[in-house]
Amino acid sequence: MRLLVTGGCGFIGSGFCRRIIKQYPHITLVNVDKMYPCSTQSTDLTKSHDNYTFVKGDISDTSLMIKVIQSYHIDTIVNFAAQSHVDTSFTNPMAYTQDNVFGTHSLLEAVRITGTIKKIVHISTDEVYGENEDNSSHAFTETSLLKPTNPYAASKASAEMFVHSYIHSYNIPAVIIRSNNVYGPGQYHEKVVPKFIFQIMDGKKITLQGSGRQLRSFLFLEDAVDAILCVMFQGTVGSVYNISSVNEISICDLASKLLGIMKPYELLDTNIQYIEDRNFNDKRYWIESEPLAKLGWVPRWSLDDGMKTTIEWYRSVDRNSYWSTTNHTALVWGSKGWIGGLFQEVLRERGWNLIEAESRADNRNEVIAEINKHNPTHVVCLIGRTHGHGYSTIDYLEQKDKLVENINDNLYAPLVLASVCKSKKIHMMYMGTGCIFEYDSEHQGSTGFTETNVPNFFGSSYSTVKGFTDRLMNEEYSDTVLNVRIRMPISSKDSPRNFIRKIISYKNICSIPNSMTVLDDILPVLAQALENGVKGTLNATNPGVIDHSTILNWYKELQNPNHTWTEITNDTLVSTLVKGSRSNNCLDTTRIASLFPTIPTIAESVRRIMEHSKF
Repeated sequence: MRLLVTGGCGFIGSGFCRRIIKQYPHITLVNVDKMYPCSTQSTDLTKSHDNYTFVKGDISDTSLMIKVIQSYHIDTIVNFAAQSHVDTSFTNPMAYTQDNVFGTHSLLEAVRITGTIKKIVHISTDEVYGENEDNSSHAFTETSLLKPTNPYAASKASAEMFVHSYIHSYNIPAVIIRSNNVYGPGQYHEKVVPKFIFQIMDGKKITLQGSGRQLRSFLFLEDAVDAILCVMFQGTVGSVYNISSVNEISICDLASKLLGIMKPYELLDTNIQYIEDRNFNDKRYWIESEPLAKLGWVPRWSLDDGMKTTIEWYRSVDRNSYWSTTNHTALVWGSKGWIGGLFQEVLRERGWNLIEAESRADNRNEVIAEINKHNPTHVVCLIGRTHGHGYSTIDYLEQKDKLVENINDNLYAPLVLASVCKSKKIHMMYMGTGCIFEYDSEHQGSTGFTETNVPNFFGSSYSTVKGFTDRLMNEEYSDTVLNVRIRMPISSKDSPRNFIRKIISYKNICSIPNSMTVLDDILPVLAQALENGVKGTLNATNPGVIDHSTILNWYKELQNPNHTWTEITNDTLVSTLVKGSRSNNCLDTTRIASLFPTIPTIAESVRRIMEHSKF
């Protein structure tokens, strides 16, 4: 089987993918996920390995889905991808139409066009039935009328209609699953079970919407995965299968049960707070699943065992690294630059709210006014002067009339931002440079300069000024600023600022081993560092060193066999080709590796980029 899972980094999707990887290693598994904030950032699912491939993408992109199906010779699909939080569907209903309806329709079109899929399992919800009638003695079955009562449920019912239509109109081999409320390890904290668990863990009151008497049936994740596997392997094309649970409980009683497990000596009445109910809150979803039972599915987890296992997982998880987050707002200076654009893409993908600063960073009063206006959780400083009219390198700053510009942009403006952020206790990231050191008798080869080393390279105006900025960030603002040192930035995305593009264009190369930064690897961990509240100086380079000739030899081997260059000494470079000296050094990566141990070495990462990106 060659299986495509959509939304495989979401809660149920991630549980399903992990089961496939563990229990069915012979299955080729491809996971396409848009990576919303509720998606896990865990590297076992966001990095490809063995028989597993991760593709960041949107099922609404029909051409992408066609490419994935064809490239990986997919024959089976399980579609988890969806917006699923009911409360949000009341405030942003069109997003649910886009992702749940249009997204499903686009995926079906890809299936129709490729014509190679043997089965597609579409994951829906019990909420498409609407609520059970008061005092009803009948549960909903697979043939019950769909009467959704909220925008989320309506979008899922609409998606089902497209699935039904493609079954009949185009003979698409689809199956639909409607499940009760699934809970368990990995569920994002917007849902009721993890929300209550986190509120209890954090010493907050448990918030109950409305009366709290609404009834819900809860199904443990592993039982849900068992059921989906059962349908995938044995379900009849064209059929609908409910996944029901006998563990029905009111939301108020759920709060009481969780409090009793986590804080058994606490009283519920003193630990709950009733809040405004949602626009419409169904009283009960009661469904039966006889067709699924006939396939042999039997739930194995009791509510008590499932809740205890779930609680233990949440007690051990680092919630800031397992998920992305939407509660971060960054006010960004330097958003128009190359790295600024790439970093903003990363932040947006992780759910950040971004505001491009309009004030000049060297005007303190304007900076204060703009921060007061937007009240950001973070400030990101990506400003800096590295080139200008007539120059593509730092030689621009070696001109006699550029000292003021250099000091203003590379020293004064970042320090204004740092000072304001310190006064307002706002976390700031400053994108500095590691080109402020040069090899000396103590630091040779792979012995790197640490975050506490004082800059020792003054061979260019750029490095001299940036070195003093680095010292001040480290000495005066380390309690509020993440002072990031990058070097010779490389990206899989081509740009004149890309270090690979630069050295390809040079006829003469001085090849000395250096630390370098692959932005594809480093920018995501810098975003996570901001989310985790990391402060102080951070050498943000890939582990290890690499020299220019190695990169050019790989370029010649993999992309352009006719490429030539001449190697020269550093003395020749400085005396004949550039206006200022160039920094050569190795930065110690102990700190960044301890925070983010999966960062690949510089050699591994550059080789991968050369193999897959055209320059």
